[in-house]
Amino acid sequence: MFRISQSVRTVVGAQKANVSLRLRSTQSATALADASGAASDLEWENAQPYTKIPGPEPLPVIGNIYRFLPMGEFYKLDTTELFKSLHKTYGPVVKLAGFLGKPDVVTVFDADEVARVFRNEGPWPFRRGADSLDYYYRNLRTDYPPSLVVVQGKEWQEFRTAVNQVMMQPRNTKQYVEPIDRVSQEFVDRMKAVRNDKLEMPPDFFHEIAKWALESITFVALDAELGLLKNLEPNSEASKMIQAVHVVFDSMYQLDFKPSPWKFVSTPAYRRFVTAMNFVTGVSAKYVNLAMERLKQLPPNEERNFSVLENLLIRTEDPQRAVTMALDMLLAGIDTTGTVVATVMYQLATNPDKQQKLHEELDRVIPDPSKPLTKQQLEDMRYLRACIKESMRVMPILVGNARTTIRDLVIGGYQVPKGTLVSMSTREMTSNEAYFPRALEFLPERWLPGADDIKGTHPFAFLPFGFGPRMCVGRRFADLEIETVVAKVFRNFSMEWNRPPAKATFRILFSFTDPLAFTVKDRV
Repeated sequence: MFRISQSVRTVVGAQKANVSLRLRSTQSATALADASGAASDLEWENAQPYTKIPGPEPLPVIGNIYRFLPMGEFYKLDTTELFKSLHKTYGPVVKLAGFLGKPDVVTVFDADEVARVFRNEGPWPFRRGADSLDYYYRNLRTDYPPSLVVVQGKEWQEFRTAVNQVMMQPRNTKQYVEPIDRVSQEFVDRMKAVRNDKLEMPPDFFHEIAKWALESITFVALDAELGLLKNLEPNSEASKMIQAVHVVFDSMYQLDFKPSPWKFVSTPAYRRFVTAMNFVTGVSAKYVNLAMERLKQLPPNEERNFSVLENLLIRTEDPQRAVTMALDMLLAGIDTTGTVVATVMYQLATNPDKQQKLHEELDRVIPDPSKPLTKQQLEDMRYLRACIKESMRVMPILVGNARTTIRDLVIGGYQVPKGTLVSMSTREMTSNEAYFPRALEFLPERWLPGADDIKGTHPFAFLPFGFGPRMCVGRRFADLEIETVVAKVFRNFSMEWNRPPAKATFRILFSFTDPLAFTVKDRV
């Protein structure tokens, strides 16, 4: 058990004296909920009953599980294909009955209804987390507080309020511009080192991108440099770390999204999940300990910029919570940011006219690519941000958002009672011409002024970081990492895709199944 020494408490007091706490998220969420108008008695009475929501008809006892087994209609479908099939067959609101202890899921494909759900989420939104992660914290690792992903209500608000003060402050992001630039330059150097004599990236290039992502987020979450962009020994801690994170995501898909009896019997996927989570937890705890020791050694009136981890320790006085938050950042910040970067590369490589326009902006804003990027340069790259945003629209990396309703709602003309799990599909809305003219085209210009004919038509059709109080807490750091590495890569290289269209699949996250064998040429 960690204990904070008197010297650390002195630092805590000195820093807290300089902190102004502003709790706006709860107020804004309440205002949205009040403005939305939950279902009135008349509206509820006139709506179709919950049992009438269209969807695959479950069988007695076994429900819809047979549809996901071999020979079943959903057996070979990935997540996005499943939602596409449900939307096409049943319409804008679909109910998929639960099975094996899983609840019913009402899936929404209409942006107006998405807005209704979010505007009725209240000050303490209920977002059902992964059951496997919830079980891990509440039954196996009770020495740590549960993840932000799985906690609800007042417990969530207290944790999120402490984290917001650290993660959502622009000044805390600003101090990471230089180290994130350094890691991104190491990635550029790594790209030069691993490409073959035909200037092609290796078949495992996404693994290199994932190493960049882990190196970046580890620096933020744990004040640590793992050296992932160097030639590592397979048994090194850094190599095992990235392998463990991949295992966690793969296992969670098997446990929480596929039919699995893990709640009743220990399965191989469950055992892999626990082993991988224990490893990542152990590494995180080690680096939190080191940060604690640094704080203990500080003089009482030390003046310097404190890291994200140090600030979290100072504000919460709870190292266990710091470990949990570090785990959240690691699990949420590797495959997600890495996949976004991969999709940006792919979209720009397959749209050379857009890449040329980006090159022109980068040449103007970054005349000397050998120098570190500055905050001002990042702010000046508007087309870069438009390219990233459009890539996230064309190839969204997440299935969507989800909430458990906290009050009775009428969704799409149907009664949806309090406590219902509602999934809001991203891919079906971002590819819908009703919301995005020329939806299947990669058009970064739609996010810039003066492109009224191709702009999105609904603010709730595209929410890559979520919405409201439970929107992504690491958004500022994700933006910084992605913008920096994309700027560095395309300032130094032009990228080509000289192959058939890349195949991809969707499990918990979008992923390419074909090797990312980009042709990467140095720019003069």
